[in-house]
Amino acid sequence: MLKVFLNHASEDRALVLPYFEKLRALGHEPWIDRKLLPGQRWDEEIQRAFYSSDVVLIFMTPRSVRKRGYVQREIHDALERLKSLLPGDIGVIPLMLEECEVPHQISQVLQYIRLPNEWHKVVESLSLAAQQREIAVNDGLPLGPFLVYPRKEVLEWSGLPGYSLELRFPHFESSTLSNIALELNEYVTAMRFDCLLEARRTKLEQDPERFKHWVGTDSEFAASSFSFSLEPVLVGESIISMIRYEFGYFAGAAHGFQGATTHNFVAKDDGLVKLRLEDFFSDPYSACQHLTELCIQKIEKEWEARFETPPSADDREEIARSFPPEWSTYLHFSLSATGISVYFPPYTLGGYAAGSWSAEFSFDELGPLLKFDGPHLLAKRANAVAFVHSDVDGPAAHA
Repeated sequence: MLKVFLNHASEDRALVLPYFEKLRALGHEPWIDRKLLPGQRWDEEIQRAFYSSDVVLIFMTPRSVRKRGYVQREIHDALERLKSLLPGDIGVIPLMLEECEVPHQISQVLQYIRLPNEWHKVVESLSLAAQQREIAVNDGLPLGPFLVYPRKEVLEWSGLPGYSLELRFPHFESSTLSNIALELNEYVTAMRFDCLLEARRTKLEQDPERFKHWVGTDSEFAASSFSFSLEPVLVGESIISMIRYEFGYFAGAAHGFQGATTHNFVAKDDGLVKLRLEDFFSDPYSACQHLTELCIQKIEKEWEARFETPPSADDREEIARSFPPEWSTYLHFSLSATGISVYFPPYTLGGYAAGSWSAEFSFDELGPLLKFDGPHLLAKRANAVAFVHSDVDGPAAHA
């Protein structure tokens, strides 16, 4: 990983920390002085981190450029290190975090980058710096106007019961839609943290008497296991569709759980707007009735394929009751360039053993119901995604 040292004034730490997390999400190894541990010789540790780094980022604000001491010394030493690099090598990147006068010692040798609007230039410069040093980095998967970086995080906690949590999620960067990428990352971060908080509920459900006999064994009943994966399935200039898969089991439970939720957006006026399925149709009420008729037909066919027998009259009544003509029936849907897939949770129809149900609707069969200028037009122009998560760790979190 590319080692990146973050030079900043202590007064600016709160402004710099979000960039520390963004660098980690990109697969780099950033260093900031908050990583110092009690008892460490702080001067020695800072110097070690500084001189072992590949690139120094200088965060400039009115406070940092006026500050004497370590900030200025690090800037001076970073510029001196440039003399030992090959021509064109990237070793120092000045970043204007707030409007200020750029120190002469920087402006005479380096071009600075303005944050946050030019963050994509930082991403590109660090990628080039890694290439120059033959450091393998994940350059991201190009999807529409975005570079998407897959991340994985595994957390465990020992208790009676304990838990293990695996999170897989994307990180978005874009040179043309930087604010959209920022909002997507904020949304993903909130979802990731919500999953972590749910897993931590295990700490409130301790039962030593019940679970103590599993201590030291490999039994799956000794700990809860959670896996959450957020995957983009369609990405375009102005439309994004993602599915969150979840599965696992609670300690001591008779069987596991599984499910899928979906997250669909359009970009309007440089901001995200969440899509609902009814947004696709010119007459939502009539569309819901017709969609339900189609859905029931598709579920009946799926029933016959799954159970190798046509549904009986009672089965058809149960199917009709399970999929009422209400938009709340169709909360979870994903998009492709050719149509819409709707997902129904377990227990919607039949018990746990029956599993989950879904139905696919092509834009062609929905054609008469769709808005003439609806979001399906954006989906048709977007790119379908075969998104593969990497094993690169994402931002660390406390279990």
